[in-house]
Amino acid sequence: MSTFSVAIDERLRLVTAVLAASDWPIEEQKQRTHAVHPHAKQVRQFVQPFTSHPAANGVNEALLNGVEIADLFSAALRCTWPDFAPTAELPTVLKINEWVASLADFAQQTAVVTDFWPQQTAVWQEAHAALKKIFDRGDLLAALGQLGDMVETAVNLMPNLVFPALTPVVATADNALTLLLPPPKAVGESPPWPFDEDSGWVVATVAEQLVPHLLVGDLGELDSEQQVIAVHLAAAHCLATLLDDFEAQAYLLRAKKEHNLSQLPALFAQLQEAVEGGNGRLRTTILQN
Repeated sequence: MSTFSVAIDERLRLVTAVLAASDWPIEEQKQRTHAVHPHAKQVRQFVQPFTSHPAANGVNEALLNGVEIADLFSAALRCTWPDFAPTAELPTVLKINEWVASLADFAQQTAVVTDFWPQQTAVWQEAHAALKKIFDRGDLLAALGQLGDMVETAVNLMPNLVFPALTPVVATADNALTLLLPPPKAVGESPPWPFDEDSGWVVATVAEQLVPHLLVGDLGELDSEQQVIAVHLAAAHCLATLLDDFEAQAYLLRAKKEHNLSQLPALFAQLQEAVEGGNGRLRTTILQN
């Protein structure tokens, strides 16, 4: 049976600090100019003396080699805390063993864990509480379980106030995954919004990120375009379940326009009817049309 929690994983939080010391923030701004969370600025300033540390250099080398950032977080998730001894096979990435070995030294040399994080408890507690309040409204995994065969795994949702600041990241391990979620991006170059100021975005984004991992069997029977439709339908279903139908319909309207998917509203109506009848499989709804 899958479980869902909201928690801050110290291994992954340390990786966000390593990213702050690396070239990642600069590269991220090249992708899209944006304002980061004030806390991210503080972290980056704190770790500036350690931009040449092997952990930061390892990130830079990985970026040059096209390594997915999720692989770095996944590697950390598959290690013990605080010594980063691997407990499972690490992602197939060049020099990944040396990189995870450098993380414990980064923590010790920077003292980010002992001297910095304790002073920042309030901002993390606020983000944690906001996410927990949103997902205490309903059972996200039960909602997804109405749509297909769920992979059994422990799911953890973690607020990410540091880096990456633009995109969520899913870190995976054996029978466990953690979704690192940045706050909602504000309009223009304003600082990001608190999580609880855009609950709809939070629920939809979390669902979009989890569906490919939790309903992988059902999605595997669909082609690439159908998979995109399935993810949007699942996100809308989660919005209707945890929030309300207004949020679901607003999401469908945006997705319809942004991705030119005129069939979304009709498919969602069919899916909801099927769910009420106890047979709401995503793949069935999509393949029948």
